Amino acid sequence: MNGTVTDYTYSAKRIMNLSGVFPSECSCEKCKDACKTPCLGTPEDIEALIKSGFGSRLAITQWVPGMLLGLTKEPILMIQPRQSEDGWCTFRTSDGFCELHDKGLKPLEGKLTSCRPKPRNWTIQKDFTWLIAKEWLPLQYTFRINLKKYE
Repeated sequence: MNGTVTDYTYSAKRIMNLSGVFPSECSCEKCKDACKTPCLGTPEDIEALIKSGFGSRLAITQWVPGMLLGLTKEPILMIQPRQSEDGWCTFRTSDGFCELHDKGLKPLEGKLTSCRPKPRNWTIQKDFTWLIAKEWLPLQYTFRINLKKYE
């Protein structure tokens, strides 16, 4: 999964092409510090984590930045990696690396995040984090109906 762009799902390829950002591997402190906030995954990324036995380390979350940026009217419900008690992503190892990286399971935002500057033609509509969050929009109705069952 960490190989060429052709190894990625259709939605991941679309996000990379729309954003102009492609996977990078860097282990500088700035990149390792990005694990303070768990990275967003597409529904396919999260499904792969669940199928690989990591479901207990995921949580239902709400992505609120879309509201703050005027992109959405309400938070986007999604399933994402948990933040651990020490404040870091649950998949961050003691040496600062991602436990999922070598397994090819790192969520897409983590694969695309780097210390490099944003592309020259960057706009919020082309931002890869927004494009990943948008992948969850078709699932909102299902989430809301199923969550009401547990209220």
